Amino acid sequence: MGVMGKKILIIDDDRTLRAILEKALIMRGFWVYSAKDGAEGKRMAEEELPDLIVCDFLIPKIHGLDLCKMFKASPRFHHTKIIMMTGVYKGSFGKTEAMQCGADDFFQKPVETDKLLGRIFELLNLDEDEFTREFVMTDTEESEDG
Repeated sequence: MGVMGKKILIIDDDRTLRAILEKALIMRGFWVYSAKDGAEGKRMAEEELPDLIVCDFLIPKIHGLDLCKMFKASPRFHHTKIIMMTGVYKGSFGKTEAMQCGADDFFQKPVETDKLLGRIFELLNLDEDEFTREFVMTDTEESEDG
């Protein structure tokens, strides 16, 4: 199940951002799932029980803040960390709304990928340097055998 078996779900209707985050997370050894709307995100979360969810506020079908409230109210997701993000709500309003819904953190778009990745590692109590080294070593060893 990937390095350390950590699963991350990205819920965002921005295909480009999903692709960037997916690639960055997969390169670090995470299992990554993505959804383009709230309904698909809810279904995938229920099937995969991710360790962490990165979710946009304004997504089709189910609003991101409503998803956050649902996940945080469910015992099935008690271990799941949630990072909310938006490019629409500026200033402290977005962060306040996210935290009131139970989010573990908030990012304003455009997201700085390195900062987001660093926060993901922190929320999952992982050492990014050690995690990346382990993944690169495993990848290199497999390449030399092949």
